[in-house]
Amino acid sequence: MEFTTEIKNGYPAYRRTNDADFAVCVKDWTSFDQLRAKLKEKGYTQHPKIEHRLLKGPVIVDLIPYGDAVAKEGSVSWPDSEFTMTVIGFDEVCAAVAPAVRSEMPSIPVIGVPGFVLLKIIAFQDRLSRSDPKHRNDAEHIDYWLENYASISDSDMRRFDFAEKMRWNDLEVSVAGAAFLGHEVGALASPAAAERLLQFLKDSLDPNSHYVDALLRGGRGFLAEEDLKSRVEDVLSKLSAFQRGFRAARAGKGGSPS
Repeated sequence: MEFTTEIKNGYPAYRRTNDADFAVCVKDWTSFDQLRAKLKEKGYTQHPKIEHRLLKGPVIVDLIPYGDAVAKEGSVSWPDSEFTMTVIGFDEVCAAVAPAVRSEMPSIPVIGVPGFVLLKIIAFQDRLSRSDPKHRNDAEHIDYWLENYASISDSDMRRFDFAEKMRWNDLEVSVAGAAFLGHEVGALASPAAAERLLQFLKDSLDPNSHYVDALLRGGRGFLAEEDLKSRVEDVLSKLSAFQRGFRAARAGKGGSPS
């Protein structure tokens, strides 16, 4: 699901949504179909064009299966539409879920921010590859957390503790959260996911990259040339800090940082 207990008082407004994403590890397609049938008995209806989507009034539920039997080589091919969806990263992200408890609601296992950003980066790559304009939304989600993770606006000291632990005295406070997030994502990622993230960083750390372009088109309106340059520098500085933390974590896990 696209919410997290990380968003606390003092954080900037976050994009609201009426959809919920559920990843379900299943042993085969029959098990998945049985689950979907149970939801339909509860009043959910199948989206007429999107095979993984169920609807109930204004609520949208995207139900994504994963597991060896349905997701060979990191991708799901839907039986009817033959639409292919990448599920690289699902295993490690779902293994690291934590319960989110809200008043008068049952406890729900929710992915953390590092897992969320890992999956958003892969989603950005996939949507960009098929010219899906939603890759711009993915870019905005990524940028939000590079800006706000372990935010000082919430008196969260983790970014300072991280910089001290790494002895990165040259690390600017403004991007320390991005570096800390990169390290946590790097520690979480499987080799297959890490390969995808490294490719994203290679492609995106360029002022003319699709990632930068997606953020510049992301609803901020017209920017004067000086403001445009400042915005690009800000995006790249956070991404560079994220890369620094990510590479350090991968090197610590015995993986190649390059």
